[in-house]
Amino acid sequence: MSQKVAKRTERKTRGGSRIWLLILFAVPPAALLVLFYIYRDSGSIMNWADAAIAAPYREAAAKVTSFGPFQYFSLAEILITLLIIWALIFLVRTIIIVVRGPARAAALFGRVFIVVIVAAYLFAAYSWLWDAGYRAESLAEKTGLGSAGITVEQLERVTRLFAEKANALADEVDRDEDGHFDVQRSYYFALSKGVYANIAAEIPQLDGENHKPKAMLYSKLMSLTGFTGVYIALTGEANINVDAPACLVPFTIAHEMSHQRGVHSEEEANFSAVAACITSNITVYEYSGYLGGLMYLSSTLNSVDPEAAQAVLATLGDSVRQDWADNNLYWTKHETAAAEAVTAAYDSYLKYNGEELGVSSYGACVDMIVTWMDGRGELSV
Repeated sequence: MSQKVAKRTERKTRGGSRIWLLILFAVPPAALLVLFYIYRDSGSIMNWADAAIAAPYREAAAKVTSFGPFQYFSLAEILITLLIIWALIFLVRTIIIVVRGPARAAALFGRVFIVVIVAAYLFAAYSWLWDAGYRAESLAEKTGLGSAGITVEQLERVTRLFAEKANALADEVDRDEDGHFDVQRSYYFALSKGVYANIAAEIPQLDGENHKPKAMLYSKLMSLTGFTGVYIALTGEANINVDAPACLVPFTIAHEMSHQRGVHSEEEANFSAVAACITSNITVYEYSGYLGGLMYLSSTLNSVDPEAAQAVLATLGDSVRQDWADNNLYWTKHETAAAEAVTAAYDSYLKYNGEELGVSSYGACVDMIVTWMDGRGELSV
């Protein structure tokens, strides 16, 4: 046998062994995804998977990523960065191998297969660690706060109450000489550990261990894609966009922390954030919660009774108006094609997970807020 033939035979043998090894690596995520799609419409199985597998994992991951040096940075952010770098290097090497290699089709197939395997592992992890929770019992179902509907009168009364509370608290938080919200970030990040203490006593489903939220290094990039924060189930971290207007960052912290407590849907996370903030007895969180809640409530009220909404907004004091204007100006400056594309993709993601209103379902938290406030006797005052 010639040396050239021997080398070709060796390459084929090595290539065949590598393909079988890749297929072996592909089996676990493929099996997990098949099982997920078979059972994803079974509420009882999804409830069990979320409670017995996903939630304990997420809590353990949150403990690890809150320990020692991990508490000072977002591990998820680093892992995503490394994944992007790997993907770019992998792409360049693939191009070089395909252009120079003797077996271009085989080389391309093998490298594409590697990408598929990596994507399958990530998607399988997402499906069982987070998506399963979307298909399990919701917070509204667990708490009985699900509502068949609310009246316009109830909505107007709650909106007016939130406006009054926001006005009362607006000047109790630090402001600069021009009236802009000026509370130190380290202050409200440190106080985040107590934001759920009171609401957890009232709504036990929101109880859970406190894990430090993480300020994102890529906060400006987050703004360009329209995100104020993101929870990563794989690492159990609540990641916060700290470049966004500071007056609503405490509300965002409470929102992402609700995901750590097993609240999956965005509308229910918004409700949880409002409820936690306004019952926290922490002034900066109370104000941020009333302001954030007021934005959702007034937007919903405006869609059904514009005159009533305008009458409520006319009562806002200068400080609340300043924060509202600062928030609107910031996001107007960050309206980009990328943000629109990400919003459209996220809208599809929400609908895929059963939030039929898509991005507009953020307003659906209003039903829970009004129902909860009514149940506490707030509307009878």
